[in-house]
Amino acid sequence: FEVAGLTDDPLLLVGWALLSGPMAQEAMQSSLEVKGDAGVNLNGCESGENTNTFRYQFHEHLEIDPQTICNFLREIERRYNRDIPFHTNVHAADVAQTTNCLFQMMDQECLTSIFDPITIFSLILTATFHDVCHPGTNNLFQQNAQTSIAVKYKNTSILENMHLAVGISLLFGEEKQDEWDIFEGWTEDDRARAEEIMKESILNTDMAHHFANLDHLESLIEQVHTMAKEKNGYNAEIDEPILSTLAQRSHEAKSGQGEDLAQTELKAKCNQLAGLLVGFILHGADISNPAKSGDLPVHWGSRVFDEFFEQGDKEKEMGFPISPLCDRDTVKLPESQVNFIKYVALPTYALLGSVIPRVKEEVIPNISRTIEYWEGEKNRDEMN
Repeated sequence: FEVAGLTDDPLLLVGWALLSGPMAQEAMQSSLEVKGDAGVNLNGCESGENTNTFRYQFHEHLEIDPQTICNFLREIERRYNRDIPFHTNVHAADVAQTTNCLFQMMDQECLTSIFDPITIFSLILTATFHDVCHPGTNNLFQQNAQTSIAVKYKNTSILENMHLAVGISLLFGEEKQDEWDIFEGWTEDDRARAEEIMKESILNTDMAHHFANLDHLESLIEQVHTMAKEKNGYNAEIDEPILSTLAQRSHEAKSGQGEDLAQTELKAKCNQLAGLLVGFILHGADISNPAKSGDLPVHWGSRVFDEFFEQGDKEKEMGFPISPLCDRDTVKLPESQVNFIKYVALPTYALLGSVIPRVKEEVIPNISRTIEYWEGEKNRDEMN
């Protein structure tokens, strides 16, 4: 909301700042006059004494043009529906910035050891269009109404496939224009990698896959942790953080260091974990409302349910079954928020925190404060 207060096109501003180079990032930060507070601000990245943010150097590694990036962002932002409460261009800007903040929390050395510039750039770019053209109704509504996109995508990740199709068409397909052809100077292999990252990460934002992905990521983290302990010796006094393990294995692979069978197997498992983590970072950013500081969790939480209730009203009018959480006459906002945070958001960030220590140290306390707020509201509801 802070960026949205500066401009009618917050996605353009945030996307330009994150993707165009260090000077753009510094300009946005200066314009917002970001202040630290007690707990990380996933909208601003800086928190308390921990203000060691860094600038991406995409221009040193990738063929990019800031004007072309801005042209694409303008076209994407134009296609977001601004007449719905939640899934708007403001949400897209928030998710892009939160994706950036999660990368920042890895610190520059670890981040650039684990992920190359193509991966980082592609994921932030994907965040800008991950919900483009959202109609304000969910997949279940599309399925019950048998909308054209439900038929087209055979009731499978309907909205996610639609968002992806819009972005891919603009960047690589029939709607591509020279003015927003971000990947014009890239090799065919690099374009293919970027497109694959976009596809996998957007489809992973479908909540239908949430618990399966959570279990898969948890299993991989445990496997890497166990294999790393075996390599370092079970009697090691301090476990090596997962983030450090990923960074070290990546560094060894790039340097061509010799390795035995155990090292080879650990490196393969680390690569698998890093690949899954890419999509999980975007998913975490997408459901990050409760992880924000200040009043933002309440603002975003209320907007989500405004959109849910508008869908429920439509379902009543159309004679459809009312989707879960969409009946304004029966759903209690505080109770629903508590349940979502405890069973979805908190486990997600706890898992991210097991890989990225700063998430555990700085974001989990924010989530705890948000739970405390909504539990207080729930108790007040029950007393009335």
